[in-house]
Parts: sequence; C-alpha cells; structure tokens
Amino acid sequence: MRARVDDPECACSNLPEVPIVITVRPAVPANPFRHHDPADSVTIRGRRIALGDLVDPKVFDPDHVARLQATVAAATPFPHLVDDGWFNPDLLELASEEFATLGAPEWTEWASRHQQIFRSPPKQALGPASTLYFQLVNAGWFVDFLSAVMGVPHLIADAHLHGGGLHESRTGGRFGIHRDFDRHLHNGLQNELSMMTYLNKDWDPAWGGALELWDKAQKRSLRTIAPEFNRTVVLCHGPASFHGHPHPLATPEGTTRRSLSSYYYSNRMPPDAAAQPPRSTQFLIWKPGERLREVARNVAPPFVWNALKRTFKR
Repeated sequence: MRARVDDPECACSNLPEVPIVITVRPAVPANPFRHHDPADSVTIRGRRIALGDLVDPKVFDPDHVARLQATVAAATPFPHLVDDGWFNPDLLELASEEFATLGAPEWTEWASRHQQIFRSPPKQALGPASTLYFQLVNAGWFVDFLSAVMGVPHLIADAHLHGGGLHESRTGGRFGIHRDFDRHLHNGLQNELSMMTYLNKDWDPAWGGALELWDKAQKRSLRTIAPEFNRTVVLCHGPASFHGHPHPLATPEGTTRRSLSSYYYSNRMPPDAAAQPPRSTQFLIWKPGERLREVARNVAPPFVWNALKRTFKR
C-alpha cells in the first residue's frame, strides 16, 4: 500500500510503498494536569487555586474541540473563535488586580488619531497571576490545543509577548479598525493568531468597547463581541482580518477595558513573501489624506518621521 500524504506542505514525491498514513490535523492534547494531586496548588495573595483547576477540563474534551473546529470553519467575516470559561475565574480576577500594580513608566501608551490604548511593554515583569496565565497560554499543550481548534499546524508561542501582555483602554480610549502586523519584529516568524482573554465584569454595553469584526470589503462591521469577563477571542491573521473597538469608551472614570493578549506564529511564510518588507499594523482609513500619511509613517525611518512631525507640528 502506498502511503497517503495529506500534508500539502510535504515535498516527498518519491515515497516508498509503506503502510503509513500522515495527517495534518493536530491531535487534541491530553490533560497535562491529569497526574496532579488535588492538593497541588498555588496561592496568590491568600487565594488558593488547585493546579488542576487552572483551566476548564472542556478544553481537553475531543467533542468540545470538534464543536469549536466547526465554529471556526463557519465563522465570518474571517476565521475566528469566541468561547467563554477557559480559565479559572479566581486566576483572572487576580490578574485584573495586577493592572494597578504597574506604574506610569511601566505602561506604553499608544496614542494617535487611530488609537489610544495602554500596553505592558515586552519582557515587562508582571504580577504572579498574570505571569501564571501567560505560562499557561504559552505552554506546549495549550499551543497544541489552539492548533487543533484553529486548524493551523506547528504554531509557535512568543514568551516575550511582542505586541501582547496586559492591554487596557481607559475612558475615551479606542483602537481603530485595523489588521495586525504580518510578522514578528525580531525573528521574522509569520503572525498566525492573536488571542485575548477579557477581564471585565458587569460590562455595560452602553459604554461601548465591543470588538468589531469587519467585512473584507472594509465597509461595515459584521460581528460585535462584548468584552465580557473570562471570554476568550482567537483571531486568524490574514489580509482581510480587520477588527478593533473604534469608538471612544464611555466608561465611568476609573472603569477600564482590560484584556490579556498573546500572539502565535509559524515559520511557513513563502520565500517570496519573506523577502518583502514586514508590514506593521494597518489601520482602516477612510480619508485619502490620512491614508497617505499612514503610508508615509510606515515607510519613513523613525528619525525622518519625527523630523517631519516637528516641521509641520502634527
């Protein structure tokens, strides 16, 4: 019997006739906590969480994963997933508390006509609950889980959280409709997925802040996703994956929109694409003058761009 090769990336055209079947569908990972004793736990600021309870067991259930796969396959306007309850609520509550521990120098503010958001910078020392969350989502078994659900083989996590980490929008803040950067700034790996877990309890829809997914014609939102507590959203990166929360937040002063964010990569970028310059975050811009300005900002070296801004005071 000749081996059946289902992997389209496989270049083996002269395989011997051996009884082997190669498939690309990543397997659902086994529960990594299955050998833990119930007494094995972590305590953060006096709150004890059993290690086996850090994630919901449903993420290891093949039937649940199959339902998620079907949801992703049918998703519009581009492949994505919205699911609730993956992580222990106590862990996320503790992580939310840790946003307040970062002082002003430890936040990076991204402010322009298209965005006003705050992010923790890469390699930032985080609190214990936030650190534990990112250890979970960067673990090999979780990356395999995302591969299985999203149908993207051989995902690679980023322990330094380039573009990820703690994200916060404050009153009046927004993040214009955009498509994410196409590759990692330092290692050149292809951006495949972005994931965010929301930390907002009792979110009032009147405040705004819903994540909008726009159609590929870039004309309108086809889906809005409320940033509810313990809701995880995974977005496939692609040429039409425009998303954001573009309208200024109308939250009461002191109420913020918080999420924990991470990106996942692969090394499957075609050589011709890898030879092209990397593309930064691209905002969906309606006014021609603004589009020209954004192109100039992406092309010009930083010192040139800063000199132009000083010259024209813009």
